Amino acid sequence: MVKRENRPDTPDYADMKQMLDYLNVSYWLVSTDYVLMDVNETFLKFTGGDRENLIGRNILNLVQPEEAEFIKKKFKTLQHKPVAQFELYVYGARNKVKIPVMFHMTANRDNSGRPVSFNMLVSDISVQKNLEEKEKELFHARRKIRQESIQNQMIGSSKVMESVLYSILRCAEVESPVLISGETGVGKEIVARAIHAQSPRSKKPFVAVNCGSLPGELLDSELFGHVKGAFTGAVSSRPGLFREAEGGTLFLDEVGDVEKRLQVKLLRAIQEKEIRAVGDDRSHKVDLRIICATNKDLRKLTEAGAFRSDLFYRISVIPIHIPPLRERPEDIIKFAEHFVRSHPKTKRFVAISPEARRLLASYDWPGNIRELKNAIEYAMVMSQEKTLCPNSLPKEIFHQKGMKTNAQIDGVNSSNDSKDLKRASEIKTIREALIKHNGNQTAAAKQLGISRVTLWRKKTMFQI
Repeated sequence: MVKRENRPDTPDYADMKQMLDYLNVSYWLVSTDYVLMDVNETFLKFTGGDRENLIGRNILNLVQPEEAEFIKKKFKTLQHKPVAQFELYVYGARNKVKIPVMFHMTANRDNSGRPVSFNMLVSDISVQKNLEEKEKELFHARRKIRQESIQNQMIGSSKVMESVLYSILRCAEVESPVLISGETGVGKEIVARAIHAQSPRSKKPFVAVNCGSLPGELLDSELFGHVKGAFTGAVSSRPGLFREAEGGTLFLDEVGDVEKRLQVKLLRAIQEKEIRAVGDDRSHKVDLRIICATNKDLRKLTEAGAFRSDLFYRISVIPIHIPPLRERPEDIIKFAEHFVRSHPKTKRFVAISPEARRLLASYDWPGNIRELKNAIEYAMVMSQEKTLCPNSLPKEIFHQKGMKTNAQIDGVNSSNDSKDLKRASEIKTIREALIKHNGNQTAAAKQLGISRVTLWRKKTMFQI
């Protein structure tokens, strides 16, 4: 079959021209040396130009220099490919307004298959782009509100908590299972509640259970429910916490204490999103999010065979580690002041004395935030003065051995700040690279000058 050149001076083109003028997208006919040979009426209305000023112009003069180079590359692509599609900004012939457009290009070829001209359909995507920008602005505005809310809930704002707060924010935007780790008393449930409160499931129930407080059979019944007569004492049916949390979030605290028999059932419930009550002969579908927490090293338990590896990988899609209070001493006084303000006896007190502050900041807090809260409550109950003073603090704090001096406290904070600033800077650089390349790790790693594996490792380490 003989291919005919699609030129303005051919009869076939004259017939096609009438049809092109009725299109609601712009049409360009361009020569192989980038000269504009013809346009349709829609293009003239779109740009505000006229045919006499446009025909014969080099299309590379209608765009920015860097965009001209991009078009040249696309023309070369059409030497071997049938279609090329891309977005660019072009300027109107009269008003010089920059307009976002979508180009769709095909080649007209001679008998040998060599391109002799190019058809270019150009769609105005201004409305689409404006909507995308508005959606992006709205997304970032909502994220900022969520971030401020999470920071208020978490109270602490130390540098080491920066990545934790960011992880909480990101977790609130997705449905992936989260594993929160940290020592007893660091506030793992507070983190879980913060994730739930800022998520699309916030209007639905948040149900928490401490897996370490119940023996296996009772935990089975507590989580999955039971039917009447399933065991001695089952005088009525109970739906279980999975069904109570329907549509919301189920928080499994101390998940490392779940016995292995029940781990199998828990894994199936998470994977299949269905449960079967004790003594029941049918399953029930459930729609909820799972957040787990532990003060144990689940990876070591997995390696030792005490915790199922398949369950570990299922619940730890997004790991969040909460650092102990001793690693973020600048948060200690903020928490202490918060506990003073929120106590029923607050009206009696003016402030925490400087010496009491020094004692609080110097203590290692093995019980973390929970111990600090109890210490403040004890001090407020025992204090006879309006200012919370050292002698009202618990004796292990007031008479602590090897108490750090002010210089030592300042030195530790200075050292921590230096490390934290370096870490925060690296996290920021990685995030910016990922955002710039729309999450493409290969491109981001190339920009950062590291391998893709190194980038993945840093993302995991920093919980980005």
